[in-house]
Parts: sequence; C-alpha cells; structure tokens
Amino acid sequence: MEISVKVAYRNEKLQAARKAAGMSQSQLANAAGISVRILQDYERGGRDLNGAKLVTILKLCNALGCSLRDILSDPDTIEQLDAYGNKH
Repeated sequence: MEISVKVAYRNEKLQAARKAAGMSQSQLANAAGISVRILQDYERGGRDLNGAKLVTILKLCNALGCSLRDILSDPDTIEQLDAYGNKH
C-alpha cells in the first residue's frame, strides 16, 4: 500500500504584505527578480517560503519594503530573529 502525504505551506503573510503594498503578483515577482510561478507557489503553499534561500526572501522584503518578520510564518525562525535582535 502506498501512502501519499501532501504538505501545504500557504503563506498568507506574504500575500497580505503584497496586497498592502498594492502590488500584483506579477509586479512583485518582477520587482524581486523571481518568476511569477515561484511567487504563486509561495502564496498558495506549493513551496515553503520559510525554507527559501535567504537572498530570495530578502529580495521580496526589499520589493515590499517590509521586514523578514512581516512575511515569514515559521515560529522557530521568528524566535531566532527575536533572539538575534536582542543580542545586536
């Protein structure tokens, strides 16, 4: 018997930040230098933004004018951001 598990990584924070910036998916993808398909995958959950390359996440933050905390949703990552911020 074969068991298949699909994990969804929907990122509502990224979508909310994009909409708050008044950008379409195409506009954000272009501004961040990534493909529209990849951005759609992050928003819909086909890819986990929390596991993306740091450079990709920073490009998105720069394009949106937001912080990492505004688009990342992983509690462990946010905890590490808080710990780093308290040390520096």
